[in-house]
Amino acid sequence: MHVGAYQDPLYKEVSHLVNSTTGRKAVSASRLQKLVMEAKYVRRTQGTMGLMNYAQRLPYQFLSTNEIEMLRRSPKYREFSHRVIDLFVREGVISQFEAMMLRRAV
Repeated sequence: MHVGAYQDPLYKEVSHLVNSTTGRKAVSASRLQKLVMEAKYVRRTQGTMGLMNYAQRLPYQFLSTNEIEMLRRSPKYREFSHRVIDLFVREGVISQFEAMMLRRAV
């Protein structure tokens, strides 16, 4: 039996960080799995720039502008950002080199 990514500890951890910061169930681990699959597709079909545009719009699919600001101001923002980057590397959305550049920008 195949274990879905929504049961993966990293997906659960990222969704918990978002939900605990926003104070509501804004995103689930299974929704994150779908977002990663979409990101892979965007990367494959639209390249790096398409992925960057997709990533910039992504939070607005499940968070309000106020909730996004709450996340950015959160002491956990850096940890959250790094966990998302880790997830994208592990799932093959971005390379280790791209991850290193993103971590520096966060």
